[in-house]
Amino acid sequence: MFKNLLIPLLIILIFQGIDYRLDMTQDQRYKLSNATTNMLISLDSPIKIDVFLTGQLPADYLRLQREIITLIKGMEEYTDQLLVSFINPFKGAESTEKLVEEMTQYGLLPEYVLSDHKQALEQTVVFPWAMMNNGSKTLRIPLLEKVLGDNEQQKINRSIAQLEFHFYDAFFKITQKQKPTLAVLTSHGTSAAIKIADFMRSLQPYYQLASFDLKALENEPEKTLENLNRFELLMVSNPTVPFSEIEKYLLDQHLMNGGKQWWAINSVAVNQDSLFNSSGSAVAIGRSLNMENTFFKYGFRLQKNLVKDLYCAPVVLASRSDREAQYLPYPWPYFPLAKPTQNSLFGELTGNILMPYPSSIDTLKNELDKKILISTSNFSKTVKTPATITLKEASEKLNPDLFNQKSQALGVLLKGEFNSAFENRIPPIKLENKRTSGKSQLMVFSSGSIAENQVDKGNPLELGYDKWTNNFYSNKIFLQQSVHYLMENHKLLKLKNKSIDLPQLDFQKVKLKSTFLRTLMLLIPLMILFLIGGLVYRKRLRKFSR
Repeated sequence: MFKNLLIPLLIILIFQGIDYRLDMTQDQRYKLSNATTNMLISLDSPIKIDVFLTGQLPADYLRLQREIITLIKGMEEYTDQLLVSFINPFKGAESTEKLVEEMTQYGLLPEYVLSDHKQALEQTVVFPWAMMNNGSKTLRIPLLEKVLGDNEQQKINRSIAQLEFHFYDAFFKITQKQKPTLAVLTSHGTSAAIKIADFMRSLQPYYQLASFDLKALENEPEKTLENLNRFELLMVSNPTVPFSEIEKYLLDQHLMNGGKQWWAINSVAVNQDSLFNSSGSAVAIGRSLNMENTFFKYGFRLQKNLVKDLYCAPVVLASRSDREAQYLPYPWPYFPLAKPTQNSLFGELTGNILMPYPSSIDTLKNELDKKILISTSNFSKTVKTPATITLKEASEKLNPDLFNQKSQALGVLLKGEFNSAFENRIPPIKLENKRTSGKSQLMVFSSGSIAENQVDKGNPLELGYDKWTNNFYSNKIFLQQSVHYLMENHKLLKLKNKSIDLPQLDFQKVKLKSTFLRTLMLLIPLMILFLIGGLVYRKRLRKFSR
């Protein structure tokens, strides 16, 4: 008897002392990537992590919390530099309102979760955030990944899949000692600083940003090119002023010298101020930036058209003009919700991208490798310019039969050996070390305002947030990844696109079969009980009948 108790007890004690996990999941959900393990091994100073997703949580968020705990335990196997605390923000708080106000000041926005409880809706406030601190720098870690259209279960599953990326991203930012530098063009009527403030702010933890004025040294083109060639990447957002031949040549030589370029450019001009005035109409006309022949030489063409899509974002309009006016959202086909191409290195897990007034991009045959990054749905329509746009179109019912064109490319990546746009041409200026070809990459998007945030009371809002409809689009995440790709920050991209196949409960089926399932759950335990009782009774009958 003593041996029967001692041996199992010893086995339990031995295995409790062995800290070993075996990941038997098909997608290796609990196995950390090589990038994360190498990052953890290289930590040489303590890092404090405070997790605020704790306390009384809804069931789905408890599942997310368990995954966070599992991830942290996995990270602690590779380093002893982590000091982790789970802090309940509600403990000691005077009221929920004051706590929300205080947490919001630190950028830790609350998440309001509605759930059914005893045939009544119950609202729970949670803070899906963590904070990382190394003694000199503090970073926020978002624990919730939200995409427009996701239900609560999909949102939690997506968040679980992105947990490792968010922690690796924070480790990467907090340990980075030297940032690569990229340039942002500020001449040629490009996006105002306040309109791309949030996008630039999102890039600052990874890169050193520098503004670049192509017109600053107009009389010293060689010096301008020398300065430009210092930057690995040049970003051009929504230019409105044409480029001169000399400026085109300098941009061309930057590309031939291995410099990469990122363009968000409109080939059609639409005056939104005219559209939303009393007349409610605007004329869309082709815009020439004198880059057409250069882009054609590289292997693509921005068409002078507007792309409409049946799958689009809404525009908010007043239903009446008096004090009792109601502001209602109407589908606006000139605001396509474009979808990133699923086979690209980045954008695989990104939601829909808002691309106002885009044009279609045609790719041409040459030796360059071309990849479509983002495109409309298969219910599209192109409108030739000049064209008149009226707000009346928003209130009219969309006819799907008119959107009979296939998916239109709105973003393209070109990479490989570029031939100079000035090859076999007399260049506008003489350069000592001119090049006729060079290996590089160029990325172009056909909506100039894809990277522009809205402004409220003089303050820039988050990129992708629409203050009129309260919708949130994935522009910032997608564009961040586009820059990471050009800057060859592939570790972040791979972790961002890590996919986990988590089972989802079909609530519709559960609802339809709820009566059957409840009956089954009631009967099965009784059947098991009767079976066990019958076996015991039979055994006793055999034993005592002898």
